[in-house]
Amino acid sequence: MIKSNKYHIEFDIEFLTHNYPGKLIAIEGIDGSGKTTQAKILCKKLKGMGHKVHCTKEPTSQPTGKFIRKVLSGEIPVPPVAIQYLYGADRAVHQIELVKYLKQGYYIITDRYFWSSVAYGTSDMDTVDDYFLVAFSMLSFYNRFLKPDITFYLKVSPKVGEKRVEEMGKKKEIYENMEKLTKITKGYDFLLKKFPREFRIINGEQPVEKVTKDILTHL
Repeated sequence: MIKSNKYHIEFDIEFLTHNYPGKLIAIEGIDGSGKTTQAKILCKKLKGMGHKVHCTKEPTSQPTGKFIRKVLSGEIPVPPVAIQYLYGADRAVHQIELVKYLKQGYYIITDRYFWSSVAYGTSDMDTVDDYFLVAFSMLSFYNRFLKPDITFYLKVSPKVGEKRVEEMGKKKEIYENMEKLTKITKGYDFLLKKFPREFRIINGEQPVEKVTKDILTHL
């Protein structure tokens, strides 16, 4: 039998900010929220306005990110805690790319960022009593990465998210089921409550064009 010792811990979370000429814009949401669609549209819109734009995503297209996608597809089974370390490695690689484009004055649109790791990571922690501590311990793992200048959270219900995923007709990933989507939504709700200044909440159940309009209005 494995036992644990419980200690009371208090700590603050400090995120890195930047003063580069570019802007880092993250789009977050559960699977089926429309974030990938909106990221592509936003990239196209900003380019049409004459801005320098770099479109990216997490997991990345680097070897680290490709390995993670095999994990998410169920092709390579790993313990849930290992996924967080994989994301950390992939994000460290991604950070080099982000800084390079920010220094050149690009608008960077990223489909997911470190907020996703917390929301999805907490959905794996079924046996943890202190949800608050688990979430903050994950955030402390990511606080050395640049904070987005603005993060859009596309809010949809788990039911809508699951329905949209099914309509895509692709093989489901390990987090794309009602049980997981419900827990992931809880994780995002926690983040929205604790860090309200970091998010712009957009109703993701609206028509695609209206969601885009709301995002552009905030920008």
